[in-house]
Amino acid sequence: MKSYQGLADKWIKGSGEEYLDINPADKDHVLAKIRLYTKDDVKEAINKAVAKFDEWSRTPAPKRGSILLKAGELMEQEAQEFALLMTLEEGKTLKDSMFEVTRSYNLLKFYGALGFKISGKTLPSADPNTRIFTVKEPLGVVALITPWNFPLSIPVWKLAPALAAGNTAVIKPATKTPLMVAKLVEVLSKAGLPEGVVNLVVGKGSEVGDTIVSDDNIAAVSFTGSTEVGKRIYKLVGNKNRMTRIQLELGGKNALYVDKSADLTLAAELAVRGGFGLTGQSCTATSRLIIHKDVYTQFKQRLLERVKKWRVGPGTEDVDMGPVVDEGQFKKDLEYIEYGKNAGAKLIYGGNIIPGKGYFLEPTIFEGVTSHMRLFKEEIFGPVLSVTEAKDLDEAIRLVNAVDYGHTAGIVASDIKAINEFVSRVEAGVIKVNKPTVGLELQAPFGGFKNSGATTWKEMGEDALEFYLKEKTVYEGW
Repeated sequence: MKSYQGLADKWIKGSGEEYLDINPADKDHVLAKIRLYTKDDVKEAINKAVAKFDEWSRTPAPKRGSILLKAGELMEQEAQEFALLMTLEEGKTLKDSMFEVTRSYNLLKFYGALGFKISGKTLPSADPNTRIFTVKEPLGVVALITPWNFPLSIPVWKLAPALAAGNTAVIKPATKTPLMVAKLVEVLSKAGLPEGVVNLVVGKGSEVGDTIVSDDNIAAVSFTGSTEVGKRIYKLVGNKNRMTRIQLELGGKNALYVDKSADLTLAAELAVRGGFGLTGQSCTATSRLIIHKDVYTQFKQRLLERVKKWRVGPGTEDVDMGPVVDEGQFKKDLEYIEYGKNAGAKLIYGGNIIPGKGYFLEPTIFEGVTSHMRLFKEEIFGPVLSVTEAKDLDEAIRLVNAVDYGHTAGIVASDIKAINEFVSRVEAGVIKVNKPTVGLELQAPFGGFKNSGATTWKEMGEDALEFYLKEKTVYEGW
């Protein structure tokens, strides 16, 4: 069995309790034994970032960008190794892992290139003896807290713009997937990033995460994770002595609406890919299907035909879906399935554990799910789809909006009027038309509405860079 103990020992240097990083496809496969960080370890990491800020912020922006470009090139060269580690640590298929690695090295290159064009603006003055201009400057030390489901791309899309802008960083990945960020830090080091600019800490969010975001040396916090934790971080940051910028990307309960004008074969494909791709473990995954009554029966038939071909197994094999990430998430998924059976919903596919050494679960579909059920309202974060019938477009839009979240939403339709009505009235940060709710492009801004985000600064695209910069206005007279 492949071991990553050397990688862990080199880049993860906590002094706390031991944690076993386990392959979710094979519970007997320990990837590495990791020492978690204590509060004192975290304080030391923050102090290193503070000490390095002056040097890094004064490094010319094009040079900072060049390091990111080089890191992107190195990651591309090691793409197969990155993808294998991701599959072994998080569980997703090798195909999905390679897609994420590709996006990650392209993100490094994208923000590396933006490092060459960070600039302010010149403005006209009413006084002929005055020049007005603005200067963009880094914030300081930033705290980046990242989840396990995209263990490389989310750390990159936070870290790359932060570094391009001239900030130093303390980054805390999820304890389930620390090796991916260790590998990222290794590549940045090889590319020439000075020691202390990025400081990796690994530990429990309730201890390590709270210590980071509460520290007055932290100028900004970017967090991706559950809405519950995001709300707690929001309060912690608000209670600090120092005003702190915050960016939150939180939970979702995303719906795909199938209109009466839809291509039903396409709709079934998008539903299965969006609901069961990545084992449903994505904040943009399709969790709810809203189906127009005129096509409900035909769509259901296409959906069941498609899901029966969906292959589940270890991500290293030729499959469509890997295991659930760990025992805790596995139990949560099973609890929701049991709830659905007892709440009046009808199980029409799956719902069973797949025997083996990993956390494997069949793709699961319930129909007859009403808007008051937990299956309809709560984020599950697993391969569980709920199906609800709508009498018309108006009711469908009402159902799409009838949750506390607003990450993504999708419509499958050929009727342009229905599409435009959906786009204008649905409360979500990303709308997909004849596309799966999952899948984002790195050059486009991303962020949710309602309880899916703080709606402050977007992530990805050029918008993300602005979160890590402050603007100074200069009046120069003579």
